[in-house]
Amino acid sequence: MFTANIPTCYSCKEPIKDICLSAFGLQWHPFHIGCNTCGKDFSDGSRCEEGPDGFAYCSKDFLDKFAPKCFKCTQPILGQITNALGRTYHPEHFSCQTCDVSLGGNFYHTDDNTPYCEKHYYEAIGYLCKHCQKPIISGKCITVGSSRFHPEHFFCDFCKSTLAGISYKKQNDKAYCVECHLKLFG
Repeated sequence: MFTANIPTCYSCKEPIKDICLSAFGLQWHPFHIGCNTCGKDFSDGSRCEEGPDGFAYCSKDFLDKFAPKCFKCTQPILGQITNALGRTYHPEHFSCQTCDVSLGGNFYHTDDNTPYCEKHYYEAIGYLCKHCQKPIISGKCITVGSSRFHPEHFFCDFCKSTLAGISYKKQNDKAYCVECHLKLFG
């Protein structure tokens, strides 16, 4: 009898005459090794995964335990991964908190590590011009109440004449030229 070519099960030390499962550099009867998490054996031919901790896992539990999880959807990441702000993401899930546009490698973030596109970052920190909806990055801006404006976009709320460099009056967080303020509010 040729027993030298017949593998021996590491668990029971008996010859393996049917399906032989190789795991951890050893041979097993599929029903003598089970998932370390759920206990499922591999007699149905399902895949046995060896974890970095040295234990056997079914594919589902292997992914649940060892695959990095996407911060946004919490699902395992298989394939490409985006690492940003100390978190892992599926590349398509690394997106602006406000508009959900994919950020790729260009993004802004607040102190709490919330990712934003440029427009929504400046909106979040209060530096988006109320008139043109573009970031105020030059350092020059005019603030009226909670609104900010580029100097060239600072107009009377009623007649729309420019107010940059001239006197104006505020009413309910809106700016008016002196003449319109007098007409409207006395």
